[in-house]
Amino acid sequence: MKLIRLIWILLTAALVWWACSSPEEPNKGPGQIVKTELPDSIAIPPAGYFNRALVKAWVEDPDGLKDVDSVYFYSQKPDGNYARGGAPFTLVDNGKPFNIQNPWEEAGDEKAGDGIYSLTILVDNEALTGKYIFTFYTRDKAGNLSEPKVDSIEVYK
Repeated sequence: MKLIRLIWILLTAALVWWACSSPEEPNKGPGQIVKTELPDSIAIPPAGYFNRALVKAWVEDPDGLKDVDSVYFYSQKPDGNYARGGAPFTLVDNGKPFNIQNPWEEAGDEKAGDGIYSLTILVDNEALTGKYIFTFYTRDKAGNLSEPKVDSIEVYK
């Protein structure tokens, strides 16, 4: 009976120690889009073809890159409407080269885990000419949203 009681006390003490020694740290706030990179302009290709451009966003988070939940942008077209009906374009940091058969996962990212999130965009001959405005965000795992970072690309014939 004394042995069982001793084991119970040791297990309880171990659980209390574990709970107290590894408290969850509070979230230090949202991440930020440090910089973006995309070409200044891109041409509309002939019918049946497309031109592509790599869009990149450098991301930092005060809790480290492990706290980044998503990085994305909205693209406002020259006519004021949003591409994809207003749905965001998600960038990835997985190191997978571009694959037209799976462009959302194999998006042209150059190195996994480096904090540079990427997406290859495609322009076909039905694109509108003019300035496309990209508004970038990052969201952390606590749901904190970064301040927006805005960049643009000119589409021409």
